Amino acid sequence: MRRREFLGLVFKSLVAAGCLPASPGPAPTPLPAGEVVLKLPGGDFGFPGPFTYSRGPGYIRMSLIFDTLVWKDGEGLIPWLAAGWEASPDGRSWVFDLRGGIRWHDGRPLTADDVVFTFEYLKRQPTPLVRGVEFVQGARQAGEGRVEVVLGRPYAPFLVNVAGSVPVLPRHIWEQVSDPLRFTGPEALIGSGPYKLVSYDQAAGAYLYEANPDFWLGKPYVRRIELLPVADPLLALEQGVVDAAGLPVEGGVPPEVISRFERNPQFGVISQPGEWNPAIHFNLAKGPPYSDPNFRRAWAYAIDREELVRRVLQGLGRPGNPGWLAYSNPWRNPNVEQYPFDPDRARALLEGAGYRDTNGDGLRELPDGRPLEVPLYFESPAFVRVAEIVRDRLRAVGVGLTFRPADRNTMDSLTAAGNYEVAIISYGGLGGDPDYMRQVFSSRSPARGFQRAHGYNNPHFDELADRQLVATDPATRKQLVDEMQAIIARDLPVLPLYYPTNYFIFRKGAFEAWYFTPGGVGPGVPTTWNKHAFVTGETRGLKIRGR
Repeated sequence: MRRREFLGLVFKSLVAAGCLPASPGPAPTPLPAGEVVLKLPGGDFGFPGPFTYSRGPGYIRMSLIFDTLVWKDGEGLIPWLAAGWEASPDGRSWVFDLRGGIRWHDGRPLTADDVVFTFEYLKRQPTPLVRGVEFVQGARQAGEGRVEVVLGRPYAPFLVNVAGSVPVLPRHIWEQVSDPLRFTGPEALIGSGPYKLVSYDQAAGAYLYEANPDFWLGKPYVRRIELLPVADPLLALEQGVVDAAGLPVEGGVPPEVISRFERNPQFGVISQPGEWNPAIHFNLAKGPPYSDPNFRRAWAYAIDREELVRRVLQGLGRPGNPGWLAYSNPWRNPNVEQYPFDPDRARALLEGAGYRDTNGDGLRELPDGRPLEVPLYFESPAFVRVAEIVRDRLRAVGVGLTFRPADRNTMDSLTAAGNYEVAIISYGGLGGDPDYMRQVFSSRSPARGFQRAHGYNNPHFDELADRQLVATDPATRKQLVDEMQAIIARDLPVLPLYYPTNYFIFRKGAFEAWYFTPGGVGPGVPTTWNKHAFVTGETRGLKIRGR
């Protein structure tokens, strides 16, 4: 039984059995500030230190403990550790004025020396998701409570990608740490952030945070955050186990489930266009047929991305954009090649490239006579259904797929190392700064994450990617980024399959200041778990209570 069908039956059976209210009561009254205990779906995303977390959800877990110079609210950038900043006319120098009176969790003061040390340390030991630190030439104290960060060359997204994402480290702890990946003791979690980690159960994926009573912005609105292991966040929300759940997950969510929550005054529902996607990644380093652009274009014509939206997401999303950036991204170029569903065009491309069915068994052969049977790696069980649909569409044009399912951690390791031929890889951040494209597609990029387009090398793209880095004029940068997207859509090292609409459902009375952060939190992480909201109880601006 498909997951969406199962969910619908479970909800009906729970109501019939009296486990859930058939006629929902009124919305509850919110708790007072500083007394809120928030329970959220858990899941293991690593030890929440600056170097040991995993993926975007791991960054969020870490960000509750560590602060950045700049952060975001519901509208955009806001001051955080830095009360203000200014850039030099050439864009190579940024000066930050730190707030006074900030202390680390162990009571020692946070100083400009800590910020300088952080940039020096990260040049030797980059963190998993933060992009752009490689452009920092150095940092120095520029007076009492002032830090100057000097770049080797202008970096257009510096404020968002570096100042807004780099966790500031306490020098008195980290200067003696030579291997940050093995540093997982209690001292590794001494930050300046609004929360302290009380417990972490890796096997269960459970985290417990308590508010930092001495946080520089004042007593946090949410006193306690519990990330709990739950089999299904939707059911856990309905049953009162958790207070909120983000949707949809990989397998999609039935529209009737969304409408059920919308009709219930005990819950609030917010949504935004999706910035997360599963995408087909071709490993061009494996050579033919994967390095053949017509082979990849045939996949784009053969796979009906509109069908995936209908069948997997029940219409709650958009089909993948071959230009890679999400529809919600203001940098998206709408005029790139889209490859509408056209099986005949796919067959013609394969035939013209020399992949023919010579024995009439419905499966094409490679030029050397071997069957065109492609290993497809994907996370299981999350993308089994997607893989099945893709397999059926490709089989119809003569391409066979052999499934290679794996768990998420194994998939991340395989894809980061390039140990695959074709893979369905999922990630977010496609609504954030477009320099993400350089990180993934440029052959000059030092990034080596699981999103990496292995073996892709287009010198013109690399040139454009480098030029947009220093283009501080938005209009000029937009032209460069538009051309970058057109090249990616033409070369197709990666084919996004769909962008699910982001839904977030929360229990009223538990906590209500939820919002989608524009372009994602920190390094483009698309989530509603924003510590600014947990601290202030607001969706925008800073309220410094009692200061």
